[in-house]
Amino acid sequence: MSPDAPGCAAPQAPLRRPRTALPAGSCDTHVHVIGPVASYPLDPQRNYTPVLCTLAMYREVMASCGINRAVLVQPSVYGTDNRQLLDALRDGGAAFRGVVVPRADTSEAELDAMHMLGVRGIRLNLVNPQVVAVEAVVALCERINERGWHLQVQVRWSGAAELTLAGVAARTRLPLVIDHMGRPPTTQAPRALIDLLASGRGWVKLSAPYRLDANDVLPLVHVLVAANPEQVLWASDWPHTELFAATPHDADLVDLLSEWLPSADLRQRICAANPARLYGF
Repeated sequence: MSPDAPGCAAPQAPLRRPRTALPAGSCDTHVHVIGPVASYPLDPQRNYTPVLCTLAMYREVMASCGINRAVLVQPSVYGTDNRQLLDALRDGGAAFRGVVVPRADTSEAELDAMHMLGVRGIRLNLVNPQVVAVEAVVALCERINERGWHLQVQVRWSGAAELTLAGVAARTRLPLVIDHMGRPPTTQAPRALIDLLASGRGWVKLSAPYRLDANDVLPLVHVLVAANPEQVLWASDWPHTELFAATPHDADLVDLLSEWLPSADLRQRICAANPARLYGF
């Protein structure tokens, strides 16, 4: 275990119910599960060290917050070792989907097995230590196109990142899902992200406001939703990795939705209908 990778704060406890009721069929589209290190070793290249956060622990969050479905996303601390995520999908069943970070040489049989377990996308992480090169991801995109998967991208929006994303988009045919509102440096939504949503090819997750530099993300949320509410998703980002002093309470994150999405129709669309369409629930 790398001594240079700082330890994360644990998720908040005890759990409590939010004031805002999520709609039936609600889906948390960005969750990480972390298993025992003895069974699932952490990547030595990682830039943080998470605490134990199992699927059973997250199911308690689901029960307390009224979440019915969830998408497990491969965290950077596991590199291309997707065993923990795939084991969690086996345990989770039909209420869960997954987004993996496969090796460049992953076989067709391995991809088929992942699909059967509920995997519906691959992740390109341009923020944490990169374990799969952009060129390898582009090649993988062509191989998974017929499976109906998508490409999920974590990016900290900047001119250079926008160029990288545009280059990837031009060379793949997959839908593009942008993590954490694109993490722009201000509350001004990048024009390229708005255009991507408006085109119907791009999706964006309303998640992790604590990862943005701005104190008030409401203007950004409203612009992204207005660009195309059919292409917007919601996520908790549990267990809130890379926060080292304290983590937000999950109920408080759900309660933000009453401000972000003031109408019941918007909440139903973004929290339930849109993820059902993208992830095939």
